[in-house]
This record gives sequence, C-alpha cells and structure tokens, in this order.
Amino acid sequence: MASNRYADPAIASALERGDTLPARWYVDTDVFQAERERIFHRTWQYVGHVEQLKNAGDFFTTHLGDMPVVVVRDTEKAIRAFANVCRHRGSEVVLECAGNRKTLQCHYHGWTYNLDGTLRAAPRENEQRAFARETLSLAPFAVETWGPLIFVNPDSTAAPLRDLIGELPAIFERAGIELAQMRMIRRDTYDLASNWKVVVENFNECYHCPIAHPKFSQVIDTESYRVDIDHEFYSTYYGPLLKSPARGVTYATLWPNLMFSMSANPPSMQVISAIPIDAGHSRQVVDYFFADDLSDEQMRDYVEFSDLVTREDVVLCESVQRGLRSGAIEHGKLMLSRERGIQHFQKLVYRWLST
Repeated sequence: MASNRYADPAIASALERGDTLPARWYVDTDVFQAERERIFHRTWQYVGHVEQLKNAGDFFTTHLGDMPVVVVRDTEKAIRAFANVCRHRGSEVVLECAGNRKTLQCHYHGWTYNLDGTLRAAPRENEQRAFARETLSLAPFAVETWGPLIFVNPDSTAAPLRDLIGELPAIFERAGIELAQMRMIRRDTYDLASNWKVVVENFNECYHCPIAHPKFSQVIDTESYRVDIDHEFYSTYYGPLLKSPARGVTYATLWPNLMFSMSANPPSMQVISAIPIDAGHSRQVVDYFFADDLSDEQMRDYVEFSDLVTREDVVLCESVQRGLRSGAIEHGKLMLSRERGIQHFQKLVYRWLST
C-alpha cells in the first residue's frame, strides 16, 4: 500500500502543542487537490434551503469542491442530488443556476434524464447495439435536510447527517433559533484571495475582534467570549452582549466548511459557507434567515452590520494568505487560551488528509 504523504507524526504533535498547520498547506496546489478528494468528495456540505425546491421539477446547481451538483425535487416530491455530469461525454447536464424542468436534458447532445436520475432517452440510441440505458443514470449523491437546510454528500454510502450534527439542534434551541420558523431572505457572496481554511479559522476565534472589529466589540463582550470544542465535528462559541441582559450571540462551525451565527434579538441566523476555488482563492456565501415577524428595518440593520464585519474579515483573510504565501514562516503559533477552535478545526483537516 502506498504511503500517505500527509500522514506526518511531526505535524500531529505540532498541532497538539498549538502550532498551526504548515504554511505550505495553504498555498500548495497538491494539498488543495488532496482536500478536494479527501474532504469535499467525502463529507456532508450545506448546499441550499428547501424554499428553493417548492415544486416538482424545481432545481438548483452548485459545486462541492470541484464536483458539479444538481439538486432537484422529483415527481414524488423527494429531494434528490446528482453529479451534474452527463454519462455520455462528461458535459455538465444543466448550465442554469436554478429553474424548473420536467426532465434534466444535457445541453450538449440532448441526453435526457428523469428527475430521479435515470436516463430517459439518448438521440440515436437505436443505432447503438445493446445500448444499456439502465446502466447510465446520473451518479446519485446522499442528500438530507435539517429543518430548511439541505445537505449533500458526494459519497452515497455516507453515514447519516445526524452523525455529523450531533447535539447542534439542542444548541440552536438554546440560542433561541427555531429552524422551522426561519425563512431564507437574502444571499450575499464575497470573493476572497485566500485559502478556504483561512476563512474558517478566522471565524473560529474572536481574539482578533477588539483590534479588527471595533463596532462589533462595542456590542459583544469579547473578554467573556466562550469556546466549546467538546464535540467531534463542530465547535461552538458564545458572545454575551455588553449593554444588555438579553441573550447574546451564538456561533458554530460545522465540519468541513460551514459556519452559523445565531441571534435571538432579533431572531436571525446566518448560514455561511467557505467555498474552495483554488489554493489561494475562496468564496464566502452568506445566507440570511429571519423569523417571519421581523420588520424590514430590523433585517436591514442586521444585514448592514454583518456586511461591515464580513468586509473587515476579508481584509484579514487576504492579509494572512499573503503572509503564508511569502515563505517567511513555516507555521504559526496559536494563542490556545483564545484559539482552541482553530486547533480543533486543524486537527480535523489533518485527520482527513492523513487517513
């Protein structure tokens, strides 16, 4: 059996001490390709919400790493997910971002698939001897929902989503978030010149908040910010409010690239994905969910504040990427009293790449 180049006991020991992953793991194209194959082709990832698929035939497309995906509601009202790759020559089947279709017809040669992924027809198939249509369905992916949230795993034999989210539903409830009452209102995207891991790690600590987020730090008590890493696949954080006895803000990071920001005042939730583009670029997608009874003014104020903090974070992440790319350091040193969430995340990265 070939050895795994990423299984390095020295790196494992360094992570335990509070050293960061090697700087080259954030800039090396081979590491990035390994992450695509070993992480993003094997894990549950948030792709959208059920309101995008209200009716039979509704669909949307996305990517998990470099894997094109189409998610659709079939004629039996079940949500299905497939590789958006035609079994003929490998073209993407659907080019549109979203819409409604009675079938999934490839734009290249017209191979047509039913909404359950089975091949319905291929032009001139009668000219092909022993054309085995039943063997040419779209590759199915595992798909599950958690409240209004849709998750897809390219590994159709994956363990169920509940094994990943564990006790997170109870944590959401304690944060004042009832998923059944939340409606997705808005999606914002930010393109960053930084590795996807830098984006997740930035979210996983508030050590930087007093310096980098002055307005945020006027609202949240960053000195009393709490971190909980006693879970296998997620970490949680709580920021008390400075000038109010009301419940503060709860944050969570779910392996591999999903982040939540939850507030009971007003009842709101951000679902944030760090989408890998290449070793030095990523896209942050922010879906805003609000309770039905919020006013337009409340939602606008919340989004404006969030956008301010996110834009400040973009500057930070891109600065980190430039520093890691420079070759000036081999690795960083965590402040574990404040950054155990990063250590927790980096151990998962190492675990997935090394096994």
